[in-house]
Amino acid sequence: MMNRFALTPIALAMSLSFFHAASAQEPAPTAAPMPTVTADALLAPVVVTAPQMSAPLTVVTDPKQPRQPVPANDGADYLKTVPGFSVIRKGGADGDPVLRGMAGSRLNITTDGQTILGGCGARMDPPTAYIFPSEYDKITAIKGPQTVLYGPVGSAGAVLFERSTRRAEPGLKVNASVMGGSFGRHDEMADTRYSTTGLYLEAGATRSHSDDYRDGNGNAVHSAYTRWSSRAAFGLTLDDNTLIELSVAKSNGQAAYADRGMDGASFARSNVGLKFQKRNISPVLQKLEAQVYRNYIDHVMNNYSLRTPAGGMYMASNPDRVTEGGRAAATLNVGDTTQLVTGFDN
Repeated sequence: MMNRFALTPIALAMSLSFFHAASAQEPAPTAAPMPTVTADALLAPVVVTAPQMSAPLTVVTDPKQPRQPVPANDGADYLKTVPGFSVIRKGGADGDPVLRGMAGSRLNITTDGQTILGGCGARMDPPTAYIFPSEYDKITAIKGPQTVLYGPVGSAGAVLFERSTRRAEPGLKVNASVMGGSFGRHDEMADTRYSTTGLYLEAGATRSHSDDYRDGNGNAVHSAYTRWSSRAAFGLTLDDNTLIELSVAKSNGQAAYADRGMDGASFARSNVGLKFQKRNISPVLQKLEAQVYRNYIDHVMNNYSLRTPAGGMYMASNPDRVTEGGRAAATLNVGDTTQLVTGFDN
């Protein structure tokens, strides 16, 4: 939800008028008259648009709604539009998000409740390099280390990329977008969901590409990139409060870097996950949830896939990472306005 606030310069007009009145009681030794400030001389009202905060230090946004001139092509590119975030760019294909000056392991990133980590120790492929924001229904940024609900506690905060798990109306729903720009930039996204009373099928795919851009002198800069992802999910919705979902995903990409001796030849990710949720079990037991998942990251850097090796010397690096985990939690209503969430993750 977005809120609009109109800021009118009433306080400025009042302060200037007060200053003029006070000055009139003690006139300056010169005979020059004091200028009169009127409302007509002030600036026009300024409209500020911002996401509504549901809790202190928590910002919830809809990544399917326009937030910037072009769609974000990775998770960090989207987060830079949230106040408090900045980005350390790692070429055109990915970036490392920074919250209040803190980055790396101090900022916890989760996708649908799963902890995702990059493979490169130098963070050339931070977790957000494998995230395509338009695939998700909600992004929640929690600023600060207060929450312990979403994996390892980060001193900067946590960012949750989430898809809706609510039972949908039966039928077919399609969401698609295409964007084109200069230097061969084009992004495509398609997301389809078919639902019946008791089950649903989801399939989605994204692709982003850009050629080398040119500097002010018209010289090509080594900066082209291509990224793609695909996802499928099968879910059982036994009733309005019960969900069982099996999901799989694959993505890959490559990026040319103008500032270093090797390029990102592969950003491959494969994922499989199983999720269970049960809501409104009793007046006290509000929700039970459990999930298990496996993420495999295969990151390759070399100096010969996207460029000609300097001096005929070939170099390559192939860090990879497997992240396997699980989570179980119970939400209890312990009072009219108080809930207790207890469980474990691994």
